[in-house]
Formats: sequence, C-alpha cells, structure tokens
Amino acid sequence: TKKIIDHVKKVSPKTFIVAFRAEYKLSKKDLIESAYKRLLQANADLIVVNDVGKKGAGFGTETNEIFIVDREKKVVHVPLALKREVARKILDVVNE
Repeated sequence: TKKIIDHVKKVSPKTFIVAFRAEYKLSKKDLIESAYKRLLQANADLIVVNDVGKKGAGFGTETNEIFIVDREKKVVHVPLALKREVARKILDVVNE
C-alpha cells in the first residue's frame, strides 16, 4: 500500500512533516528504533510513536504515552497523560 507521507517531501520539500506510528509491545529501544527507521523512510521531520499494547495508552483510552523522535534521533518522552496534554506537548516540540 502506498503511503501519501512517503511522497510529500518530493512534491513540497519545505513542508514540515510529523509522522505518527503505533507499535505493539516493543521495548523502549525497539520502539524508538522502529520510529526512527520510519521517520527516515518518510523523510519526515519528527515522528510520534506509541505502544498501543501498553495499558492506558493508545486506542480506546483517554490517556497516552508517547516518544517524539527527530532527525538527529533526539527523543522526547511524554509519560502517560491525558491525550489533550500529550497533544499540547507534540505542538510544543513542533514549535521549537
């Protein structure tokens, strides 16, 4: 399946792209590695990854825990919090 995100930078090189990735039951190290690999593949600027297998995180909950990874592999961890707070943190990192 083709993903639109994989083609955006080709069409619009200056577009700032934040990719999102959901994984299931990975270690923190593997979660970040998987996210970074996808970030490079999509030529994104940031990627937000979460483990949907973790209790209280992901789909069907009001909370989430995420890691935000940039192109230099700098990682920002957002511990389990309300999704509204998690979204604010993502916007804070994007605006840095």
